[in-house]
Amino acid sequence: MMPTKLTGDITVTVQDGKVPETGPTMADFRNLADALPQLAWIAEADGTLVWYNRRWYDYTGTTPAEMADHGWRKLHHPDHLERAAGRFASCIAAGESWQDTFPLRGKDGRYRWFLSMAEPVRHADGTVLRWYGTNTDVTETRLAQDALGHSEQRFRALVDASAAVIWSTTAQGELMPPQPSWAAYTGQSDEAYQGWGWIDAIHPDDRARVAEVWAECVERVTVFEVEYRLRRHDDVWRDMEVRGVPVLAEDGSIREWVGLNIDITARKEAEAAIEHARAAAEAANLAKSQFLANMSHELRTPLSAVIGYSEMLGEELEDLGQAELLPDLRKIESSARHLLGLINDVLDISKIEAGRLTLAAETFDVVSLIEDVTAATQSLITKKRNRFRLDFEGDLGAMHQDQLKLRQSLINLIGNAAKFSEDGEIILGVRRLREGGADWLSFSVSDTGIGLTQEQIGRLFERFSQADESTTRQFGGTGLGLAITRAFVERMGGTIGVESTFGEGATFTIRLPAELAAHEEEVEAESVAARVQEITEGEAHLHDVVLLVDDDPAARDLLQRFLEREGFRVRTANDGRAGLTLARALKPRAILLDIEMPRMDGWAVLHAIRTDPEIAETPVIITSVVNEFSLAHVLGATDYMVKPIDWGALKDAMERYRPVDREGSVLVVDDDADARERVRRTLQRDGWQVREAENGAAALESLDQVRPSLILLDLMMPVMDGFAFLRALRGRPDGDSIPVVVLTAKEITSEEKESLGRQADRLIVKGTMSLSEIGRQLRDLYSHQDGTPLPGKIQSLIDKLSP
Repeated sequence: MMPTKLTGDITVTVQDGKVPETGPTMADFRNLADALPQLAWIAEADGTLVWYNRRWYDYTGTTPAEMADHGWRKLHHPDHLERAAGRFASCIAAGESWQDTFPLRGKDGRYRWFLSMAEPVRHADGTVLRWYGTNTDVTETRLAQDALGHSEQRFRALVDASAAVIWSTTAQGELMPPQPSWAAYTGQSDEAYQGWGWIDAIHPDDRARVAEVWAECVERVTVFEVEYRLRRHDDVWRDMEVRGVPVLAEDGSIREWVGLNIDITARKEAEAAIEHARAAAEAANLAKSQFLANMSHELRTPLSAVIGYSEMLGEELEDLGQAELLPDLRKIESSARHLLGLINDVLDISKIEAGRLTLAAETFDVVSLIEDVTAATQSLITKKRNRFRLDFEGDLGAMHQDQLKLRQSLINLIGNAAKFSEDGEIILGVRRLREGGADWLSFSVSDTGIGLTQEQIGRLFERFSQADESTTRQFGGTGLGLAITRAFVERMGGTIGVESTFGEGATFTIRLPAELAAHEEEVEAESVAARVQEITEGEAHLHDVVLLVDDDPAARDLLQRFLEREGFRVRTANDGRAGLTLARALKPRAILLDIEMPRMDGWAVLHAIRTDPEIAETPVIITSVVNEFSLAHVLGATDYMVKPIDWGALKDAMERYRPVDREGSVLVVDDDADARERVRRTLQRDGWQVREAENGAAALESLDQVRPSLILLDLMMPVMDGFAFLRALRGRPDGDSIPVVVLTAKEITSEEKESLGRQADRLIVKGTMSLSEIGRQLRDLYSHQDGTPLPGKIQSLIDKLSP
């Protein structure tokens, strides 16, 4: 082999001192260069490009004249030119191979990414003679790599965000490190779970079954699906739903297994509780319905005590710094509330069967009722991403019916529609009809859910019945809602029916007379006077005492401890007659009154109080397991609370009558008790004095007692909505100077915004503003006032809310 010899621009290998006659010619090499899929070029030793192949010109759309004198610079993207040119110049100066990736502009004006490489050709003495370079289009590869990187990032983010325990094994089913999700949940070390060591974290009673199923799935290459109990890092056993799938290689063999464990403990507990409650309800149904109706007080009272003591213990644990016990306490409270709800449904049925279902007719606006129902069911509708639409025409006018029972019936139907529909549409249609010389209202609830068969429709309104057992397992429920709804509707003189196509949805229709028949009306307030039996008189006069009247010793003890802890002096009475005697003797600051008591019930006591000039103005707070708000309102109760007592609301109700400084007070006006609770807790922890009102009318009454520093106002409320309240407030002599911040979940129209702009100081749509932003709004609100220094508690809250 002899040294190479340069022939023109082509280097040819010289063998035995001769240039092969059959060797490639210069034309061959040029054709080869032009046929390459890459862009190719040649540069002098100093890096000056002197030749480009045809592919270069085809891609760039340039000419040799345009490429002369560093014309290639025009084809580089401005963002990459200097970097690429600098690296190229550095390699030329060092005589080193060059490689870089950058975009080049094509003749269509678009940029594509190229992997660019160049190698020096040297003389025998090492001097660089020329540079030979290529540019390979890697745009598709780069896009694929980017997509793969993004996909991996999304997968990792999904794994990190998932509450499930995600794992992977070898093809043989052995867990190999690292398994961060498994280790974090179980507390097992890498050595502990490695191989088949993960079995040790499974409950001993489940291990053999799980190992057998897993081994069988690995052998047969089938999906691994099982449920078992897994020991958490805190040594608590949790129920798991487990699913693992094989990942196959191109040849069909298993490359690995991937799977996840989902904690279903809460679901298991809920299913067990529901099944237990259903069994208890069926057993109770064997007894006389009259017996169940009479036992309502005895059934609810112990649960009220459990819930009440749980809440009290929770507050005491927080005060003692033993917050680690709160989760278990909350489980007790949650289970008790769940059971209480089930018992309430059963007792409604018992009342119906015992003939004790009474009606409280009132005149109300139908549109207002619809708006109230719509607001109350929004969370149910959106839970499964359903859409809601109202469909009514003309003037719907007013009805004289039992508004509460009609409202509950419509909420039941919409709740069912929301439960059995997903990503669908729910329509509430309302029509006013004239039939047989009387006005009727038709309320229809349509959905696009799973629908019903004719067989399922036949037993739909039976007690404790759903479409079938699988429906109960998948969607839950006691099967009482539709039975109660039908009883309510028929009691009000109407009918309920259903039309459905299986798999396409269902439509439930309620038809009611606009006017309840006269013989059906029951004005319970008038019967109160007949129950007043005896009035006794006392002697002492202790005006700052709170009187607690309840026949349940546990409830008395619980409420007394709570009130005394809040700084009140408490006297108790164990029945209505004794309570009325003490009320006249003590003339207390406030009276907490139970309804269902022996000798003299709460309604009779309340009637006697309101008809006695000496104590008629005494505030009375009803604390009853019976939700009879309308009757309480007729009788003049100041506030109404349903057992189990909402301690936060009770604190607020009692605060209204405490003779203390009112600086830095807030009036919260919202018909949603949970919303008021959250606001109250937040503000009270920051030192505010908080007052609440469930509607605009109650808020106006509150203003007559105490002028607040600030009003937080919801818009959609019964009795008097936020708009009417604002108009009334601004019409008062002292109303213009009270700041009002509107918080609402309602969609605001342009006209409403204009009205609010004239009457409210700020408008905040619920869920759209952070606490820090609310803090800035409050700071801005006060900065526009007359420069008076802020009360200390207001300034403190603003400082905490501000970032």
